Amino acid sequence: MNQSLKELVADFLGFEVSVIELMAQKAPKTYVHYKIPKRRGGGFRTIYHPSRETKSLQYALMHLLHVVLEPDPCAMAFKKGFSSPLRRNAEIHAKFPYSIRVDFKDFFPSLTADDLFAAIQNSANPNRLELDPDDKTFLTNVFFIRGKDGRLGLPIGAPSSPLLSNGIMRELDVSISDYAKLHEFAYTRYADDLVFSTHKKGESKPFFEGLRLLIERCQNPKAIINESKTRFMSRNSRRVVTGMIITPNGSISIGRNNIRTLRKWLHDFREARLDISKIHSLQGYLAFILDVEPALFDRLCLKYGAELLLNALKQRGDRPS
Repeated sequence: MNQSLKELVADFLGFEVSVIELMAQKAPKTYVHYKIPKRRGGGFRTIYHPSRETKSLQYALMHLLHVVLEPDPCAMAFKKGFSSPLRRNAEIHAKFPYSIRVDFKDFFPSLTADDLFAAIQNSANPNRLELDPDDKTFLTNVFFIRGKDGRLGLPIGAPSSPLLSNGIMRELDVSISDYAKLHEFAYTRYADDLVFSTHKKGESKPFFEGLRLLIERCQNPKAIINESKTRFMSRNSRRVVTGMIITPNGSISIGRNNIRTLRKWLHDFREARLDISKIHSLQGYLAFILDVEPALFDRLCLKYGAELLLNALKQRGDRPS
């Protein structure tokens, strides 16, 4: 690389290098943050939104580094042009009778600048780059923020964090994939949600113990398994893979409870009784099933009318006309 990363970004954005340097120095302090409730387990998650200027630096570097940070095929999330990733992830595991779901603690915040440098400079990466100290400082300022514990990590909510996380995880993903294949398990990862499936009865717990040791030995990244969220699943139990229900016969569904809620909201929407606060949730449900279970969307169109569903998708918080 003949030019520094700052010079490449300056050329890409059409700014002077001195302007890029100033933007990068300010970047860690340009985030607006707020808390949202976690979907499972209670508590709150802090979301960070960078300023427009910081986003421009992040997008420029994402464009320049996307080949260097190419994810392993086992990564199912955050891949450009990859349609219906939630459903496709669940489908890989639906044909197996036994599955393990593993979750990492504080996934984005636990990924450090050193992890990123190791991924970019990895000698096994044919697109690797050499980074000098100035490049490293630039990357740290643009991509990372300091959490309440004082440690630098990837911010949840920044547009760059998904791409970086997949690139950082690549070497560990390769090691886990090799281990899984050796023991006849299928492996996929959706962000911090790892799923393993097999036809071999009684092998899940021994497999998990070996997996735990493999992850503990990895230094970049230093991922930590959230033991409280580890689940051993079979066709005789409720199997959930990235929010999708796998039925005992191997089909994929959003689940009965979600379907009941959706039908109730559609009924209330038709009768102009749905709370305005729930209209965005209804839109989210409908967009979700269009992506992951289009046959269900077709059945709802037959029951409630296609015009009503399309009207619901277009609502912006007003009552239906």
